[in-house]
This record gives sequence, structure tokens and C-alpha cells, in this order.
Amino acid sequence: MVGALLGMPILIYTIFFIYIAFFFDMCRVDNLGGRPSPDGKVSVVIYSVDCGATTGFNTRATFAPANRKFDPDGSKQFLYVRGQHDFHVRWIDAATVEITAANAAAAFGEGNIVQRENSMNGVVISYR
Repeated sequence: MVGALLGMPILIYTIFFIYIAFFFDMCRVDNLGGRPSPDGKVSVVIYSVDCGATTGFNTRATFAPANRKFDPDGSKQFLYVRGQHDFHVRWIDAATVEITAANAAAAFGEGNIVQRENSMNGVVISYR
């Protein structure tokens, strides 16, 4: 009997947590801008994600179709960096893009990079 009474708050908390996590997206995504490729087929989109007090800000980059609205859930990022960073996108040609950061040492430092791809979807990506 006592075990059931002690286990009840844990069960209620678990159900509440699952309900909140499943039905409410607690992360805020801000589209920081996009730059279309020279051929106009895709864009590099830079965006930030903030999931509240338990996690820090992060800045990401992805390729998105140039003729559609950006959907962070429907895209796979090629760059994921901890913290807020000012990234700039420069297309060299339709198959090569360069990502630069205002403070490259901080943005691309070993402790900040979560994911960094050198190519994706047939596009070569360089970082400076």
C-alpha cells in the first residue's frame, strides 16, 4: 500500500512529462536568412534553435528547396554549432558554397561543433 502511494507521484510526473513532450514543441526556431544558389534550385538557410533554460542556443545551416517555405523539421542540417553565431553564405558556383563566421575561432572551435559536413546533396561546403 505504501509503495503504491509513493509510486503514484512518479507515475503522474512521467505521464505529464510525456504529454508535454509529445504535444508541445518547446523549442523556438528563428530563420536567420537564406541565400539561393546561382542556379536558383536550392538555398542555404541559417537558423537558430532555442529549447529553453535546460539547453543553450545553437546555430545551424541546411539546404532547402529555393521555391518552398523553410521547414526545420523536414530538413537535415549540414552545420550545427553551439551558441549564437553570425554566419555568412557565399556561393562560389551552383556546386560549391562557403560559410564564414564573424568570429570563426569561436564558431568553429572544437568545443562548439556538433556537426559539420564537407559536402551534402552534391554541394561542396567550405568553412572560414
